[in-house]
Amino acid sequence: MAVLVTEPFPHAMMPRADHDELARQNATLAFKLHMTDNVYPGDQLVYERKTLPQFERKARRTPKDKAEVRHLQMQEPYTQMWSSIARTLQEMLWNNIGECVERQLPDLMDKADDILSRRTIGTLRLKENFVQPRYLSAVDIHCMPGSYGADLGERDVMAGAVYDRGAYYYAKGLTGPMCDGTGRALVWVFKEMFPTWKPKRILDVGCGLGGSTLPWAQAFPDAEVHGVDVGAAMLRYGHARAETLGIKAHFSQQNAEELDFKDNYFDLVATSGVFHETSGRASRAMMREIFRVLKPGGLSMNSDIPHQHHNSLHDQFMLDWDAHYNAEPFWAQWTSMTSDEIMGQAGFRPADVWEKWRDRDNKGNFTLHDRPKNHADESNKGGIGKGVFWGALKA
Repeated sequence: MAVLVTEPFPHAMMPRADHDELARQNATLAFKLHMTDNVYPGDQLVYERKTLPQFERKARRTPKDKAEVRHLQMQEPYTQMWSSIARTLQEMLWNNIGECVERQLPDLMDKADDILSRRTIGTLRLKENFVQPRYLSAVDIHCMPGSYGADLGERDVMAGAVYDRGAYYYAKGLTGPMCDGTGRALVWVFKEMFPTWKPKRILDVGCGLGGSTLPWAQAFPDAEVHGVDVGAAMLRYGHARAETLGIKAHFSQQNAEELDFKDNYFDLVATSGVFHETSGRASRAMMREIFRVLKPGGLSMNSDIPHQHHNSLHDQFMLDWDAHYNAEPFWAQWTSMTSDEIMGQAGFRPADVWEKWRDRDNKGNFTLHDRPKNHADESNKGGIGKGVFWGALKA
């Protein structure tokens, strides 16, 4: 069953596609959905019925790890076929979105200037001579040209506009038309776990254009809500976007390895899909900063792609494909870590770390489980799409 997909929500800052641009974007999306429903699952059959039996007969053992499975599968014509198509679709997606945004970029910059020249309800802080961390500047993460930190000048908003429209198609509609699916899911999990808690100060680390930030501001309108990210163009766009939506949030350009907030400041610090796109060293430093700025009794709450330890070797290979072929160099490193490891080294008590595993139906709705399921659900074929919420209270 295909995901029900419409266009992203047409707020004032959203780049709009003309007839041909929309046709190309929808064609790419339809192809991605076809791959998810009808092609990727076939790799499991190739592995079970061909690759694995051949290997076991020859080696007289089972594969020892995901790297060995990847070596075997990438010699298979079927796997080579879908792998090539998947990478090509990724490049087509960003090319299509980039052309759409570039055509409108002068108008988008003028809109942002107009919005931000008025009396704003939120704030934006950008730093002069900000140095992008090399783990982001040296690679176009998930093939998005320039990654999150691309900045074409003091008025630029292109990175934010590209991501706002592009992430929706990249995730096959599962971000939701407001690019806030994971943020809304985090808020939902928080309210399920802490139904009476109303945090007063909230920080969203790696906020991008604010898709994961604004759901917190909407859920807790009396709270002081901050979002930090490295990209100036991303933040300019995100601030203008929040203002046109009438949602108050405070955005600032910061490297999350060295936050400029004082100790014990926040009741809640959230992250959404951040750690798998940063280096192992940076991930640990970021979590130490999260611990520092949290109040005693404050909550670190996170969402990301799942760690690998509960998956079959073939699911591990499928999940780690992006690390080798889709410009996600830190993905496999992240999936090999554990939640209590990264939080424990930061100062949280490992025994306090909790995990909630998510499944997502074909309309983008989440359900929670205390343990990961041992098979791929209909919406998560091939081991792709499983995810985990995890966190801990600061003692």
